[in-house]
This record gives sequence, structure tokens and C-alpha cells, in this order.
Amino acid sequence: MTTIAQTLLDIEKVQQDIQRQLSSGELQLSKFIEDIMNIIGVYHFDLLAHSSLDAAKTELSNTSNPFLVKYRSLSRKEGMHKEYVRWLNIGGLFVVCNIFEKFVRETHGQLFKDVKIKHLKDAYEHILQSKNINNPTLSRMVREFSLIRFIRNSFYHGDTYTNPKTRTFVLGGETYELEEGKSVKPIRLMTAITIFWQHYSKIMSSP
Repeated sequence: MTTIAQTLLDIEKVQQDIQRQLSSGELQLSKFIEDIMNIIGVYHFDLLAHSSLDAAKTELSNTSNPFLVKYRSLSRKEGMHKEYVRWLNIGGLFVVCNIFEKFVRETHGQLFKDVKIKHLKDAYEHILQSKNINNPTLSRMVREFSLIRFIRNSFYHGDTYTNPKTRTFVLGGETYELEEGKSVKPIRLMTAITIFWQHYSKIMSSP
């Protein structure tokens, strides 16, 4: 499992890349960027608070503050850290998917005002084609977009994979194996954010 320390580094890496592209003029501030910066900022704040309390366990070992006493008790509970990270990943995934899907719908509407698309995947592919993004990059971006949404959608159904077809795929360097009747592993929130940020940067920097 990825550590919180590594996740904090991943957060700062994306934050720095956003600021670099804005400062250089490669990208202009937009609603999408504001929304992504906001969710990253909130995630950063939450993990920093958790890490600070963990780092101060020794200093606070003799405190009688009831909130800190309860925190120490819960932090020693088996599986608490794993469930905490899982909860953050699932909740954050819904938010970041909604942000990116909104960007896709609005962009497609601006580029193709009179074209009605039934499936968001098709709309996304149209956007990439209009930006002259060719294979294999186009296929990879459509596949990543679809797979992240597929993982998100699985949590609408109790996080259990119900399709009889076994699937194996890699996202952000992690392997996902989907088998009927088994729980779907949540994608790391920073993996989803990083991939969507890379996609947005590619789209907006393409003529």
C-alpha cells in the first residue's frame, strides 16, 4: 500500500506542475483547474492533519485531552489506517470524476454544438480527434478515461464486480484484476487526479 508520505509527495508534484504551466502561460486558469486545485488542497489538508497527529504521538502521549485520547485509541485499531485511505480514495474518486466529466461535456458542447452524443466515451474521443491527438496516445487516453469511470461506477453497486468476464488492466503503475463476485480495488485518488490532469493538459495544449 502506498504510504501517506508518498501521497503527500504526489500531491505536491501535481500542485507544482499546475503552477508551472499557469506561470509559464502554457495554460490559462479555468473552472476545471480551480476545481482540481480545490480537491487537491482539501486532500492535502486532511492528510497533513492526520500525519501531524501521528508525528506528535510521543509528545502528546501524556495529554488528557479527550479528542486526542480518542484519536490515539482509534489509530491503534487494526485496519483503521487501511480503511481510512480506502474511504478517502472512494469519496475523492466520485468528486474528481464528476469534475472531469463536466469538463468533457462542456468542451464537447462548445466544439460540437449540434452533435448529440449518447455515451460520454464517444464524446471524449471526438474531443481528442478534434485536437489532432492520434493513436496510440488517443487510444490510451480513452482507455484510461473509461477505466477510471468503470472503477467509479462499480461502487454504485456495492463495489462488487458482477460481470462474468475477468478483466486485468494497469492504471498508474498498479494492476487491477476484476473477477466476478469479488470486490473492486479502489483506484488511488492521486492516480486518478494525476491521469485526469495529464489528459486536461494534453487537450488544452493541443491546437
